[in-house]
Amino acid sequence: MHLPQGPVTYKYVEVGKTLYQAVSTRTPRFPPRVAYVMLNSLFEEEREPITVYDPFCGNGVILCTAYLLFWRKIKKLIGADLHPVVLETAQQNFQWMKEQNALEQRLHAIQAYKTENDELKRSYQKRCRLIFNHAQQIHLEVELLQHDATRIQDHLALIDGKVALVTDPPYAHNDHWHPKDGPESADFGPLEPFLQQIAEAPNVATLLICYRVDQPIRRLLETYFMVTPLGGTKGRAIYRCQPR
Repeated sequence: MHLPQGPVTYKYVEVGKTLYQAVSTRTPRFPPRVAYVMLNSLFEEEREPITVYDPFCGNGVILCTAYLLFWRKIKKLIGADLHPVVLETAQQNFQWMKEQNALEQRLHAIQAYKTENDELKRSYQKRCRLIFNHAQQIHLEVELLQHDATRIQDHLALIDGKVALVTDPPYAHNDHWHPKDGPESADFGPLEPFLQQIAEAPNVATLLICYRVDQPIRRLLETYFMVTPLGGTKGRAIYRCQPR
């Protein structure tokens, strides 16, 4: 099969277009631009390759963006999610980037889209081929596992070297997480013990986190970290959190 040449950008890493989307879940489509802004902030300064970990990986947008655009700066890529359906979808997305048969299946699935016209479907398929071609040069270990982020401390202790967490935690739509709408002093449910465990982990170098702008969490973050707001995009505020 002829594979087109060309640069791969974050715009290609889009759920429901190039990437598979998990079925039977309420996992929202994470904007690839947000993933790029977070990762670019992590790597804008020269640093030794570091393990990048998304403990709420969902369909894998942050992971795939890191893999395709920042792989030279990453020691290892780790993704985790509590829900097996979305974790399987993330695994499928990495699989078609590297395996010819899986790519053909992805192209066939796009062709079967009923809500897109033929021109759009051809555009998505071309992007998939570009991603596949680009990914053949990438040699980076990717680990995906089912794990409850509210028990992240034990898993962090097993990781060798420094870790950068880059993530988009669930919001109130998720059955496992029940933050309340309201001011910054609101109850953010399991997010607070999650943050506390990260703050206590000696090998966490930084946390890059985004959260829906109508549920601001800066005050909660400042309880555990030195926080730098990085602005926002697509309805999400982004924060860089450094250990105290």
